[in-house]
Amino acid sequence: MTFLTDLDDLIRYHHGDVKKLREIRNTIRHDNFITTEDKEYVQSLIDTHLTNKSLESSSTEKSGTRIKLETKSKKKDSDSQSNFSFNFSSNKKMGILGGAAAAIAIIVIVGFTAGTQSDSSISSTTNNPLLLTLDQKQYQIADIISISGDAISDRQAITLTIENNDGIKIWKEQVEPKVGGNFSTLLIAGGGGWEDSGSYTITAVQNDLVEKIEFKFIG
Repeated sequence: MTFLTDLDDLIRYHHGDVKKLREIRNTIRHDNFITTEDKEYVQSLIDTHLTNKSLESSSTEKSGTRIKLETKSKKKDSDSQSNFSFNFSSNKKMGILGGAAAAIAIIVIVGFTAGTQSDSSISSTTNNPLLLTLDQKQYQIADIISISGDAISDRQAITLTIENNDGIKIWKEQVEPKVGGNFSTLLIAGGGGWEDSGSYTITAVQNDLVEKIEFKFIG
């Protein structure tokens, strides 16, 4: 869903200050720019009322599936008990082999998970003092663009800019990194300079450090 679609849902279900939400929606439709405070207010309502609702629905579906599986499992247990006297020796051997296979599988899964977690915890280093990431590789009008990164220094502000496919700067913001160097911000795709589709570039600058990322925009 787009930011505007979620905003319409908040208004429809009367989540938050409906009057304020309508004013934000009208502002986006007219010039596509709203304040950071308004963006964070809307995003918090989306996370609270829309995202959590989807997660609860998913949890209910998983719960129902689990009940069905447990019912089926009980039936299998009943069948196995009726044949227990005939297959005790065979089942005992299969149980030992199955337990060994399960132990091996757990070791492989744990090793794979540890490797994945190690890769996801990459942060800035002396060789990579400034890192920049986007939540997606492609956006369209009214989408929320989530920008984040990590800097080896948390004492200097970071200047973020976006250039369209003609090389024209269409957005600029200065962010202060948190303790440890992490930084993030949000913006809404659209407005002046966002008329044409193509390859756009976001740039992060901190002193003499520069990091760039390209993304696709569909106008």
